Amino acid sequence: MRCRKIHTILAAFILTLAMMPMLAAGCDADGTHQVRGQVVEVVPRSFSELDLLKIRGDDGKLYAFETEGFVGFTPSHVREHQFLGQTLLVTYEKRGNTLVATSLED
Repeated sequence: MRCRKIHTILAAFILTLAMMPMLAAGCDADGTHQVRGQVVEVVPRSFSELDLLKIRGDDGKLYAFETEGFVGFTPSHVREHQFLGQTLLVTYEKRGNTLVATSLED
């Protein structure tokens, strides 16, 4: 019985270690990722939708996102973040070499 508990604890520990790189990269189990950063560029598709969003992540990398519809904020609201130096949290999916933003949060 005691040996079984040790194996269970060891298995949980190994699983936790295996998931750490995914958690550190901001990747969820469903394939979505998140990055927080400063807005660098906003290109509107329409009054309510973004065509392109570039942010400089807190990790120093430049991220360029496309969208496929409304992602929670209008281009004008995202520009407010840019001008005021406020960060955004971008939830996105990787599709080949393309990053597709699916939602934005303050």
